[in-house]
Order: sequence, then C-alpha cells, then structure tokens
Amino acid sequence: MQALRQIKTTDNNFISIKIPRAFQGRKLEVIVIPLNEKASSHDTDSTWPRGFFDRTSGCFAGTPLVREEPGEYEVRNEIL
Repeated sequence: MQALRQIKTTDNNFISIKIPRAFQGRKLEVIVIPLNEKASSHDTDSTWPRGFFDRTSGCFAGTPLVREEPGEYEVRNEIL
C-alpha cells in the first residue's frame, strides 16, 4: 500500500494537497488530525466533565486497597 503524509499549517479552513500521479483517478481516504492538541480518549464524546480523569487519576489518598483471598468455593454437582 502506498501512502502520502504531509504536515500542513493553515490559518483558514482550507488545505491544499498535491496528489502524486500514482494516486490520480483512484478513490482516496483523507484524514485530518490536529497535531497541536492534547488528545484524551476519556474527554471525547463522554458524559464525564472535560478533564475529569486528568484531575482525579491517582488521587486516592485513603488506606491502600487490599485484595483479600477468595476463600473456599462451593462444590457443585457435575452437569451430565
């Protein structure tokens, strides 16, 4: 697969990309990704307030959590 990557800076809502001859007349996919913004998967399309996870991650200050042993499991009849 051939790929073309160009990084552009724009001051308006237009971007111009010169397409190589090998790509002309073909169906192409164009993806625009802003490079100067911090991406956070938690903030996008979420019901959580913006920045919630950045502000609260690792903030637990109580007694350390301890995982107890599971104990004994009940013995069940075998299914035939």
